[in-house]
Amino acid sequence: MSDSARFNKKNLAGFRVPCRRGLATIVTTALMLTTVAVLGSALVAWSNGNLKVFETALSTTASNDTNKITESLAIENIVFCHSCNTTNGNNGNNVINVTLTNTGTVGVTVSQIQVNGTAIKNYARGTILPTNILPQNSYTVAAQLPTGVVWKSKSPDTITVTTARNSIYATQAAPP
Repeated sequence: MSDSARFNKKNLAGFRVPCRRGLATIVTTALMLTTVAVLGSALVAWSNGNLKVFETALSTTASNDTNKITESLAIENIVFCHSCNTTNGNNGNNVINVTLTNTGTVGVTVSQIQVNGTAIKNYARGTILPTNILPQNSYTVAAQLPTGVVWKSKSPDTITVTTARNSIYATQAAPP
């Protein structure tokens, strides 16, 4: 044999294949699949929570808007009274009696009454606001104008009623 052949045999005899210390392909694939599954599950759980919150907000808004549409209030029987009985037994000057009739299909909560843009704070004859008026029922409000505010004969006054759903109903009436 030639020297070059012996040289190659000697080199091959002492040559070892290096030992691989890294992770096997199967193990890395399993780790990647597990990571993707965990992150995917977390993303699905997070999006379901967000969708539930959005769904609740959307249904509440839709319900409120639908109720606001079906809410209907009629302002009737406006009577101007110069000396009516008040809750404290004294005669009240400048009291306006207004009958509010709920003509809608849902209950209406009256939260404020205004006369000519002035919010009424005092009421006569046991009137309490806010008050709930059931469908097809009426409620009479005895609104006492603030001290110093008077109505003028044959001059129209604007009576505005605001509900809890922020619906605004207005009418005009002129005292005799």
